[in-house]
This record gives sequence, structure tokens and C-alpha cells, in this order.
Amino acid sequence: MELRLKRALKFNRLLAVTMGTPLASSAFLSMILMVGVAGNMVNLVLSVIIGTAITVLAALTYGELVSIYPSAAGNRIFLKKPLGDTIAIAMSLMWVFVILAAAGVESYVLGNVLYYLTGFMNPFLWSVLALVIIVLVNIMGVELSGNFQTIVTYSVVIVLVLVSIFALITPAKNAVSMGPFDPVATLTATAIGVYLFLGFGRVTTLGEEAVDYERSIPRALPLAVFLLGIVFVLVSMAIFRDVPYASLQNTAIPQILLGQYLIPNRSLAILIAIVSVVMSFSAFNAGILGTSRLVYALGREGLLPRFFGVIERRHFTPYLALVFLLIVVLTFLALVYETGNYAVPLYVAAGFDSFMYAAVAYSAFWHLRKLKAEEIPFRVFAGKFLFPLTTVIFFSLGILLLLSVSVVVTLVTVISMFLILFYIMGRRMYLSRSGSDRPS
Repeated sequence: MELRLKRALKFNRLLAVTMGTPLASSAFLSMILMVGVAGNMVNLVLSVIIGTAITVLAALTYGELVSIYPSAAGNRIFLKKPLGDTIAIAMSLMWVFVILAAAGVESYVLGNVLYYLTGFMNPFLWSVLALVIIVLVNIMGVELSGNFQTIVTYSVVIVLVLVSIFALITPAKNAVSMGPFDPVATLTATAIGVYLFLGFGRVTTLGEEAVDYERSIPRALPLAVFLLGIVFVLVSMAIFRDVPYASLQNTAIPQILLGQYLIPNRSLAILIAIVSVVMSFSAFNAGILGTSRLVYALGREGLLPRFFGVIERRHFTPYLALVFLLIVVLTFLALVYETGNYAVPLYVAAGFDSFMYAAVAYSAFWHLRKLKAEEIPFRVFAGKFLFPLTTVIFFSLGILLLLSVSVVVTLVTVISMFLILFYIMGRRMYLSRSGSDRPS
């Protein structure tokens, strides 16, 4: 009998996984990039609010599609019919590697935070140790990782909100000026702010493990994005109201500087550092949990080496897919430590995520036109208007973000996409000729 994933994730855990992936310490670094473009507090806060609103639109498109296709293949299945299976697979794999590159930035922040707390051992080694622990937690089973994610995510949200409120009721230091409003600066910062919600759609890969997937995941997605938006508004206001921008430009741990400026005796800084560590663990746990299921699904079908589709018999988890992700993240981690550059991976990750949101929104519109009403369990109100609008918005943001990085980085990103596309085409031809191709 073929082993399958176990249905064990309920709404509260799905909400936690959705929030846990974007709720990462590297979000603080993206805020530094955002305020550098926004120029003042008004533009920054508006960019976070606008970013939240448009990401809610993306969440609704994901919700409608996952109600139709509750598959561990996630984006690949969503894009298969409107774009063709080869392009869908190539985009899904490129998305995995871009997200893992962003995980390298998160690891970089985590290592620095742990070194701040302990004062010993190389930050790189701290990052490696944390990643290994997270992978082991996931290999031990979705029940354990689901419980871990729920407790961690909600605890982090509560602490961040309380610290932000405390910062906002203290006398203002006006580190970043309040105005005036600049629409161009606001919209540019909004494009960068896509990174704040990076990877929230990974929860859709848990469709085969969710209880009542037709309602639980579609409802968890927009609610999680909305709640994250509130948290990010409060945190960004707290940091840039009290910490000088010049100090923020020279640190990988801006959240800890906030604590130092609020209470000089380091007590709050240490608390924030601990919360930051928990955030990183939460983000890695949610991200690896979702992304590994996509690798598992593609391995199960033979589009990646078939050993990725192997299920561990005791805990029913795709352990080889998890080990593969660990190796990839460690590679990107080493690159970030070597170069000390976190801006480029953040821009590229946000840019490709924008293209993915655009493609998913187009797919939702395509399915809305092709399928009967009863074939779509979760229907978005005014989807015929909202889905094309979402496509245009995120495609435009993706172009803007790629234009923001160097020509070399843009070329490398485009070439990587084509190499993945050619690999998938070759793999499909091989499977077809060998007679081992299996339908999804």
C-alpha cells in the first residue's frame, strides 16, 4: 500500500503556518530598504498598508485555487492548465530556489542574533545548528511541527505588538521624519514591501494534510495576511520613530537596536533578541514544512529524482526532500556570509514572488471562466474583476523590483529560469520515452 501524507492540520495551525513563514527576522532588514526609498514615516506606513491590501488580494486567489486543487504540488498544480505543465513546474522550482535564497538572509540574521545573545561561537555555526534542528523537527512529523508552529507564531505576534505599543507610547525621538506624502516613493517602497509577506502561499502545499481544506486554508490565507499587516505597521513605526536611520544602515539586527534605544540597560534588547530567534525558527519551520511538500510531490511524479518522493515510514514525512532543502539553504547561507550583501536576495525574492502572485491570479481568473460554479468550493466575490487587477498589480511590481537590481543579477535570474525550464523539458522527454511518466 502506498504511504500518503496524514491529514492533521486544523484551522489554527494553518493560520499559524501562513503567518509563520513571513514573520521572519529578515523582515526587519526589508523595512530598512523600504524606509530608505520611502524617505519618511508617512510614506513608509502607507506602503505597508497598501502592500497588505494587495497581498490580501493574492491570498484570495490562492484560496480559490487551493479549494479546487488540495495538492502538495501547490503552485505547480495551480498554473498547470492555464500556462501548461512545463512552465508551471519550472516556475514552481524557480520559486523554491528564490525562497531558499531568502532563507539564506534569514539564517544570516539569526546567526548574528544568537551571537549577540551568547557572545561565543561563530555566527555562521549558530545558523547551521538552528537549521539542522528545524529540519529534524519536521522529519519527526507534521503533528510536532504543527504544534510548534502554533505556539511560536502566536507568542511572537503578541510580544511584537506589546513591544511596539510600548515604543509608541514613549516620548518620540523622531528618528525618521513624518512627511510629506510622496506617491512615487510610497509605491516604490510598496514593491519592496512584498518581501514582508514572502512565502505566505506555502501553506497551500499542505492541502493534502489539512482538515476541511475547502474552507480552512482559503479562510486562513487572507486573515493571516491582514493580521501580519497590522504587526508590520506597528513594528515599522516603532523602529523608525526611535532609532536613527544612520545606525540602522550598519546593522543586521535593527530590531535589537530598538530595544537598546528604548531601555539602555539591554534588558529589552535581550528580550527582542530572544523573540527574533523564535521568529527565525518559526519562519524556517513554516517555510521548510511547506516547500518540502512541493519537492516531495515533484519527486513522487518523477519530475525530480524519485527519491525525493519517499515517505519516512514512522512519521509519514518526506525526509529526503527535507534534507535536500537543508543543503540548499546552507549553500545560500554561505554566499550571504561571504558577500555580506542581503539587499540583492531580498529584491530578487520579492520580485519573483510578485511574478508568482501575478501568475496565480491569472490562473484563478482562468479557472473562474472555465469551471462551473459548483466546481469551485471557495468562490471570491467579484473575482472576475479582482483577479485581473491582482495580475496587473503584481506583474508591474515584479518588473519594478528586477529593474531595481543590477543588470548582472537580472540576467542571472532570467538565465536560471530558462535553465530550469530546459531541465524540466528534458526530464519530461526522458520519462515519456522510458514509459515511466505518471500523471499528476
